[in-house]
Amino acid sequence: WVLIDGVGDIGRGGGSGAGGEGGEEEEESVKRSLLDIAQMDACCSVASSGISGLMDPVQAGLACGSDTAHLSMFGYDPRKYYRGRGAFETMGAGLDMQPGDIAFNCNFA
Repeated sequence: WVLIDGVGDIGRGGGSGAGGEGGEEEEESVKRSLLDIAQMDACCSVASSGISGLMDPVQAGLACGSDTAHLSMFGYDPRKYYRGRGAFETMGAGLDMQPGDIAFNCNFA
């Protein structure tokens, strides 16, 4: 399995200096996604020698996030085992979760 997740996201920029002063070249790269700037030879090779497309990892017609999709692809029914993104991220970071613990996930922009 090869799962490419997030490569089509909106470009986030970067910068060569602390103030973000990178000139026109940097401003252009900020507007482009990772797929726009990627060297696609390897991706094209994988795609041409395999099967590519969309899948419904949990059930047909159910839109789900990458967290529940990954659980399902690894054989766990997310309706039974998924307890929220916070707990999922906490365990992924190697932190111990005990019964009764509450974990929150917060994304900073």
